Amino acid sequence: MINSIVQNDIAQSFSQAAKSYDQSAFFQRIAGERLMERLDYFKLTPKHILDLGCGTGYFSRQLTKRYPDAQVTGVDFAQGMVQWCQQQSQSETYLCADACQLPFESNSVDLIFSNLTFQWIEDLPQLFHELNRVIKPNGLLLFTTLGPDTLYELKQSWAAVDDYKHVNNFLDMHHVGDAMLSAKMLDPVVDSEPVVIGYQRVTELMRDLKNIGAHNLDQKRKSGLTSPRQLKQLEQHYQQFKLEDGQLPATYELVYGHAFATEHQAASGYHEYLLDLIEQQA
Repeated sequence: MINSIVQNDIAQSFSQAAKSYDQSAFFQRIAGERLMERLDYFKLTPKHILDLGCGTGYFSRQLTKRYPDAQVTGVDFAQGMVQWCQQQSQSETYLCADACQLPFESNSVDLIFSNLTFQWIEDLPQLFHELNRVIKPNGLLLFTTLGPDTLYELKQSWAAVDDYKHVNNFLDMHHVGDAMLSAKMLDPVVDSEPVVIGYQRVTELMRDLKNIGAHNLDQKRKSGLTSPRQLKQLEQHYQQFKLEDGQLPATYELVYGHAFATEHQAASGYHEYLLDLIEQQA
């Protein structure tokens, strides 16, 4: 979960990154490919698939290839990403929508696939309530997100330069599991692994983060440009993490999760969520 973030800032940042995203999304592609591999563990013949947080639609198209008889719908909060997807392929349907208020009927989706999206959503209990509403009973939710050790090298190096917040914070995977349980999803499973991407210079990492729209979006971030002196200090402090091959590591804590949906009535997910809150407070 990202605190103190204006949702419009997130949407605008990713919209602006639509054209540059794929050329810099090395880690995002790795995460999505590993998530696709996990589909092998489930016997699925889905008719309606939702790619939530579809970005440039790369994995929406991969899902179409894997399940040619299914209707694939890509959903993203960033209008610029949706417009880019629509230019790349007409085999899928693409919509701009909020993941916590999806424009789908209850019990209408067989599979929700979501690669590296949930870390940008603050209200995880509401998110999973909404996903549980949309998925058919015993339908599958399969996703990746980011854990708190993500980019710890960059975070520690910046902390030695100044007191501003330069790197986004992410929730521990146990909080993600708790949110799925709170939404009454069945058999939730969460696990994680570190994924390391090597760079020659820290500025290359920062450029990639900017190109995919995932640079620091917290309101406590420093305003204004970073000086050459600060960048030099950052490079110096980052050297402590240098690998044996001389590259500088960028470690991502990649969190995987899946769960099955329970039967929901046709009320809106947000309405059900409010009712649950009232029951809990009674």
